[in-house]
Amino acid sequence: MAEKLRIYVAATTDLEAQRSIIAHLLAHLPVQVGAELRRCPPEGASYDDLFERISNVDRFYFLMGKDITAPAGTEWDLAMKLQRPTLPLRRRHPITPSAFLFITQAILQVPLRDWRFFETDLELARIIAQDLIELLLHPRNRYGLSAGEVLLLEQRLQSVKAGLWPRAEDLPPGLLAESGIILDTHPDLDDPRANLPIFDTTHSTTDH
Repeated sequence: MAEKLRIYVAATTDLEAQRSIIAHLLAHLPVQVGAELRRCPPEGASYDDLFERISNVDRFYFLMGKDITAPAGTEWDLAMKLQRPTLPLRRRHPITPSAFLFITQAILQVPLRDWRFFETDLELARIIAQDLIELLLHPRNRYGLSAGEVLLLEQRLQSVKAGLWPRAEDLPPGLLAESGIILDTHPDLDDPRANLPIFDTTHSTTDH
């Protein structure tokens, strides 16, 4: 029996809009599969509710911006406690001291080599698109794909790797225009041997 693909998306406040990329990509893949996207509701949720939402997901996406904000830190802790398959995605951007502290702890749980870094929403979308397709192309066909759908997904995967999909026009309207390209001359945390990052102390909040 085909399983439903269950995904939880956690994001710091400055990447709230980027959550929509995942649903948009899923809707435009050339397959018909059951999928469930979960997140903390805008009005908030109890610890027990978050525990329930995260406990059995197939993928936990963590979108990290310039600061660690509530409830992202709690969501991360739960994903680690529940041993959910996690893909941390961090925007190259000056970060706050609290974000730096969080990341130095987080890379002890998910090694730096398993983090993905992006500058634009289009780059983020292509990272997630490749991961979603590889999830669906499970060796045991957990999600009940037909032979034709497998072929179509394999073709789409090649397009993603070649930088041909998604295109800017394939993303939610207005998203790219709002974000643009973030230039950061200090690629902090790409390499643990690199210099310490430039801190942004304009708004420093901690939920951890």
